[in-house]
Amino acid sequence: MKNTLSLALVLLTLLLAACSAAPTSEPAAGSPSTGLAASLPKPNPAQQDALLAAFAQINPRLSNDHAVETARGLCGRLLGQSSADQLIAAAKAAFTNGDVPVVSDEEAQRILSAIGANGFCR
Repeated sequence: MKNTLSLALVLLTLLLAACSAAPTSEPAAGSPSTGLAASLPKPNPAQQDALLAAFAQINPRLSNDHAVETARGLCGRLLGQSSADQLIAAAKAAFTNGDVPVVSDEEAQRILSAIGANGFCR
């Protein structure tokens, strides 16, 4: 019984020491700097300005702080094997937020067209 209790205390001490170790400075495998977001095309400053202007023509509230990153995510879907219906659903979901409570199918299609025509999504 003493040996079992001693062994349990040693294992518990090792487990606690491992859990309290300082994290490494390496990014996690799914973090934006090493994951999919890092591999998505990124617009240059001129393309970014043109993209935001195109979004503003669709709906002025679409041209917000997150619009470019949202467009980059949709670009990944455009380059992938998503169907037209999936792309429209993804655009509607991605751009619906506190600033834009509803994105119509037409607006979603125009968003996708703006991303495709911008030149960064290759």
